[in-house]
Amino acid sequence: MTQRPPEAERDELETAFTPILRRMWSAAPSLLAAAFVDLEGECIDYVSSLDPFEAKVSAAHALVLMDRLRAARDKLGLDEPVELAISGNQRDLWARRVSAEYLLVAVLLPEPDHTRVRAVLASAGREFCEEVGVDAPAWDPNSLRPSGKGGLQVLVRSAVGWPYAPASFEQAGVRVTISDVLGRWLEPSDLGHGELVCFRIRTQEGQELTLVHDPSGDAWSVRS
Repeated sequence: MTQRPPEAERDELETAFTPILRRMWSAAPSLLAAAFVDLEGECIDYVSSLDPFEAKVSAAHALVLMDRLRAARDKLGLDEPVELAISGNQRDLWARRVSAEYLLVAVLLPEPDHTRVRAVLASAGREFCEEVGVDAPAWDPNSLRPSGKGGLQVLVRSAVGWPYAPASFEQAGVRVTISDVLGRWLEPSDLGHGELVCFRIRTQEGQELTLVHDPSGDAWSVRS
């Protein structure tokens, strides 16, 4: 894969959302730009190795495409669209609605591992909602999961030899930092579609647990 250029010089001050976008940057080495944009097309914040203007224009264009898809959903018989993914020879464009009023847009080098992209976008979207103090919207699959087991919020990172690995998780309002990932394996899903990605982890407190990720719905659960 082509090496990503370094982060471009910013043309505006950092915000509370900049660390969220930088964590995306660290978790996805193919990421060229990431931005939060509102429904008017205004960029709320961004992190980019592209020219800042190009990053903001890409985010605005993604909003236009998502709006057109939403306008056509009744004719197409679709549910409320949450995610948009466009793959090209030189770049990929992804967009995910993170709340009723905001969109997260990512421009990437061609990325064959869509599971990692979805996990990174979903994780950043949950952090965004937490930062602004809003609940995940009803149309987001994550909002349908109860808190506790099966309702974990997991922050992922890049990993040597794997597409991604968990860095921390939050359960019942308590954030737990992962000190070591001891192993990774795949299991068939009980629902009969795809595979579950399992991580044996050790927390900073020394507790060993297994985190289970279902990429088909970006759902995480924990086993003792």
